[in-house]
Amino acid sequence: MSWLLENWFGSKESLEQVREDIHEHLHKELYLGVSGIDQPEQSANRVESKELFLLMNGPWDQQLDDAEQELLQYVHDELPPVVRDELGIFPFYTQVTNEGYLVLTFIRNSTDRSILLQKLPLMLVTADGEVVANKSFDLMATGPIGDMSSRPVEFLFRWDEFSQMPDKEIPLTLAYHKTQANKAEDNQELNMGLSVSENEHYMKKAAEETPVKEGEVDLQVLEIKTGEDNGLKVVVVFRNGLEKRLEFTEVPIIVHDKAGQTVARVHYTLQNMKVEANSHRVWAFDIPASSMKQQEVEIADLTAYIPEAQPRKKAATFVAPDLDDNKGLLQ
Repeated sequence: MSWLLENWFGSKESLEQVREDIHEHLHKELYLGVSGIDQPEQSANRVESKELFLLMNGPWDQQLDDAEQELLQYVHDELPPVVRDELGIFPFYTQVTNEGYLVLTFIRNSTDRSILLQKLPLMLVTADGEVVANKSFDLMATGPIGDMSSRPVEFLFRWDEFSQMPDKEIPLTLAYHKTQANKAEDNQELNMGLSVSENEHYMKKAAEETPVKEGEVDLQVLEIKTGEDNGLKVVVVFRNGLEKRLEFTEVPIIVHDKAGQTVARVHYTLQNMKVEANSHRVWAFDIPASSMKQQEVEIADLTAYIPEAQPRKKAATFVAPDLDDNKGLLQ
């Protein structure tokens, strides 16, 4: 990343020129809709970018010197305000490389909670709206994005991942690929982290052990097991006993050891996670090792909890209670 910053800013003689360049080439921020607001980009309730804490992580922290980090902070603080209670992706620089088309962004979290993203489906589009590349990026390894904070993240679309090659002079824009609502619920892509056979196994297990009860809505952990790279995988069943379809947008998960000590506490944001009336659905959540407070734990000693559901008008949201009070938690 260092050479990119040098390539962009190296010819600038002053911060004023940097500021002009930032505002001249501003991209459109993408919102994931975690606030539950329709068309959040139109909201006037916003937070100044400089009010968010900029966290350098991974290669950004290791490869940038102090001067470059200060410059990146300056770029971040010059961005337009972010919609309050939202998760936004703001592209601030693009570069054509030998490997592909690189987009540097800030992911800005203006909520009061940490959010862990699993996979983020993005695409590149032309000014005419033509999609030239689609890619789902795995962000698990980067860990959760803290409340009221930002993080620089790069997205590389390799040339062999393009569905068609645009002309060099055509500018490309990053866009968020929202999952289509009419896809079948047993689609492997929508039951993230589970194969078709695993999904069938857990759907059958949920139906046999604790079937959907009329008039009740709940979430329950079916299993916790070892995940990738020393992480954890938590399989959850969503039950909807109402006469209408429900959408779940947020899921917090708390993992304790047998002594009651917290092993992990994570918060997931879901896109288009709908459960039809009088039915259930399973989903696997990966907890990376970087989000665990304890390492080398015994799976048999762990218990995963989901805080009690707190419904709201357009989406069912789940709010984590005080860890000292475990009443209402589902095991």
